[in-house]
Amino acid sequence: MAHQVYKESQSYRGTWLMYLLLMTEIPMLILVFIILKTSKTDPNEIAFATAVIIGVVGLTFLLLMSIRLESRIDEVGIHYRYVPFINKWRTIPRSKIREIQVISYSPISDFGGWGIKGNRTTKAYSIIGDKGMTIHTDEKKKIMIGTQKAGELKAFLDYWQEETSYE
Repeated sequence: MAHQVYKESQSYRGTWLMYLLLMTEIPMLILVFIILKTSKTDPNEIAFATAVIIGVVGLTFLLLMSIRLESRIDEVGIHYRYVPFINKWRTIPRSKIREIQVISYSPISDFGGWGIKGNRTTKAYSIIGDKGMTIHTDEKKKIMIGTQKAGELKAFLDYWQEETSYE
């Protein structure tokens, strides 16, 4: 079982958040279009306003659907990125890791919500859910990376840490 790799990729696609956005944006667009159509304004202004509103809502939705949290654990260390905000892989070398835990957390009370959160000593990267991996480093920093596969991650980390102790 040498050199196993754990990979996980998370996004908002197919989650309750995506459906909530669609359920609020589509009726809002219809309402705005009806208001503009029934108002006594120039048809060119109506077309321009409609295009701007649809463009802004559409681009916002596309941005949210393109957000992706990727994590990878291998013999080198723990790698993560939060596309499109952090496109390059960030690596925490195995030698700098003091402790790793799979935890349950409260996104709002512990970190102020989902997304990229934190300060100088604590960073949190999460998409959705309440499970994550906390990594304590030598520099007295704590990094939390969200997971949708807590059981699988815990089993892999047990193996990974055991493999480290033999080296």
